[in-house]
Amino acid sequence: MGISLLAIIFVFGILVLIHELGHFLAAKWMGVRVERFSIGFPPRLFGKKIGDTDYCISAIPIGGYVKMSGMVDESFDTNLTGADYEFSSKPVWKRIIIITAGVMMNFLLAITVLSIMNYTQGEKITPYTEIGAVGTNGIAQQIGFQKGDRILTINGVEVKNWEAINREFINNLNKDIEFNIERQGQRITLNYRKEWFKEKNAEYLDIAYLPSARIGNVLPDMPAAKAGLKYGDEIVQMANEPVTNWEEMTKIIRSHPADTITVHWRREGQFLTAILVPQDSAGVHKVGKIGVEPYFEHHKVSLPKAVFNGVDDTFTLLVLNMKGLWWILTGAKPAKDLIGGPLMIAKMAGEAAKAGWVYLWTFTAGLSAILAFFNILPIPALDGGHLTFLIIEAVTRKPISVKIKLVVQQIGMAILLTLIIYVIYLDIRRLLI
Repeated sequence: MGISLLAIIFVFGILVLIHELGHFLAAKWMGVRVERFSIGFPPRLFGKKIGDTDYCISAIPIGGYVKMSGMVDESFDTNLTGADYEFSSKPVWKRIIIITAGVMMNFLLAITVLSIMNYTQGEKITPYTEIGAVGTNGIAQQIGFQKGDRILTINGVEVKNWEAINREFINNLNKDIEFNIERQGQRITLNYRKEWFKEKNAEYLDIAYLPSARIGNVLPDMPAAKAGLKYGDEIVQMANEPVTNWEEMTKIIRSHPADTITVHWRREGQFLTAILVPQDSAGVHKVGKIGVEPYFEHHKVSLPKAVFNGVDDTFTLLVLNMKGLWWILTGAKPAKDLIGGPLMIAKMAGEAAKAGWVYLWTFTAGLSAILAFFNILPIPALDGGHLTFLIIEAVTRKPISVKIKLVVQQIGMAILLTLIIYVIYLDIRRLLI
């Protein structure tokens, strides 16, 4: 619970700061007076006024806001004087820049972080298509998958790694999907039927890949490292037993804690041999471990390619969220299966934090893109609602009255509060079930 709380404070803090900073900088650029820059919603806790702006931290930590002079927003301030520094006194194009700046900053954050991750981490390829486990929480059993199946094509598209399998499955959701697989030397076809999509967890395959017996990262000062095993080595025999995959290898290792065993492996066409002693784990039921991880391919990418991947990853998330919203609106999928609230986000942030900074920053980038998408929807009280007013004003060449804006803002706030209560209810329901 502690790490989840810290992680969600970090993630929300970054997202809110970046979003509101976009509005703030754009307002300053366009000559609009900013009265308050708040992280969190009122009541105000503490802060400092510098010039015309009160920089503060507020009590309700589910967002933030920039209060601009002469703008009818969630503060319901209707005190418009017509002064040049007021938001309402600026041309429509300037107000559009100010309103959309927060969303643009969130998209920019997502693209920047994902580009950096691509450049520093490279493209991670999981070169396996054989199924090692079929779970019960998704749709895989209903489709007919079995352990040992090797997926060859999805709707006619050849898949050569696990990333391709996930990508093609997601791209074809809410459609009939044909899986061509190899099972015990025979090619067969399995089908996902479109009508299943409404079922719970039907957007989730719940299958795991079976790694080969090839070595990935080798942990220092562990038996494998001391025996001379390196990244890319392929284990062929261990403790006088043949090894063909990761499951067979780990079963042997776990059953020989503190035993001396012989290991044979292949490296660039050569066969090597060593003797090692699996380290026994702590606890009552001791199992052996040698300090190796499954093999993954990491492809280094150039900076331009990393930026391209960052943009592509961001817009892939955008398209997926657009699909999700469409599925909800058309009844293809119930909202309770797709919408997550602050408790679910906190749980996911905590899991990302436990996995390391790379995962936490990647999670933050993804959430930033999602926040940008939902904020630009034409819902009153969100940036998209304000943008809708401005587009109407630009088309009709006539400003919408303050009274109408105020009523719409009140309706919008009621809708948002209802939505917040609903998603929190869904989160609690998931925790209890």
